[in-house]
Amino acid sequence: MPLYLDNETVQALVSPAEAADVIDQLFADEAKGLVQNKPTTELDIPGGFFRLKAGVTQGVGSYGFKAYGAVKRPSRYIVFVYSLETGYLEGIVEAFKLTEIRTGAVSAVGVRHMARPDARSLGIIGSGREARQQLTALAAERKLSGVKVYSRSAEKREGYAAEMTAKLGIPVTAVATAEAAVRDVDMLVTITGANEPVMSGAWLSPGTFICAVGATTPNRRELDEEAVGRCGTIVVEHLPQASTECGELLAAAKVGLLDWGKVVELKQVAGGLTPGRRSADEINLFDTIGTGAEDIAIASVALRKAREQGLGKPLDF
Repeated sequence: MPLYLDNETVQALVSPAEAADVIDQLFADEAKGLVQNKPTTELDIPGGFFRLKAGVTQGVGSYGFKAYGAVKRPSRYIVFVYSLETGYLEGIVEAFKLTEIRTGAVSAVGVRHMARPDARSLGIIGSGREARQQLTALAAERKLSGVKVYSRSAEKREGYAAEMTAKLGIPVTAVATAEAAVRDVDMLVTITGANEPVMSGAWLSPGTFICAVGATTPNRRELDEEAVGRCGTIVVEHLPQASTECGELLAAAKVGLLDWGKVVELKQVAGGLTPGRRSADEINLFDTIGTGAEDIAIASVALRKAREQGLGKPLDF
């Protein structure tokens, strides 16, 4: 019988560290041909939009899709998971929290494979809900020495710094400019709702690992062209998707600062086929927008653990 899982149950079942391991294994499986993804299907709806991300994850024996959208106001994020063995619906999973967990886990896997082994300092541009999960996930992956956070609202960045310092026991400092957040850090996360670049490539120090998370459509950017152009290794989750949806990469390619033929997929890195970093001084970039297989993998793990623990609501249909 299918199970229904709400947001709170998913959050209780899947820790940031476990989610990162699930995502890492997913991309290692993809290198073996055990994962399928497709570019996002998007429908233009009067007054809103609808998006669907589908995927197959043989490693956890599942396939399915995540659906979400908005008409006047945002709708629910929902993942439908089916069994590869039986073809039956395994569960319906609320994906508001799942998406946060998955997004943080993907960034943690980027750090795992692409940041310098001695990288400890972090800059974050963005102080919203997802920026909290990003820091939680990266703190589970690396022992951070300090974090600098910038967002346009002084009140919000100060509140974020105080909250995350107390939660994680890591010194998190609010800074007054985006440049201050970027300068002299080992790792940088951009997680904003911006349509135009929030940082300049001129601010980057040699050896910085950049994880660009917030810009997930062709008309949005967080990095300027110079930032992309200064990067050596550039990694995306799924090249066919990134080449149509990743706004900052599209903009850099348009002015000749990005060669799509040199962009690497995460499966090549996680599968040990390509290094995520070629030197200690290289500036490298992981530009992430999310895939259906990632959502299916996390949802599948949550459903398995829910059955083992007697959680979730059975659906009689």
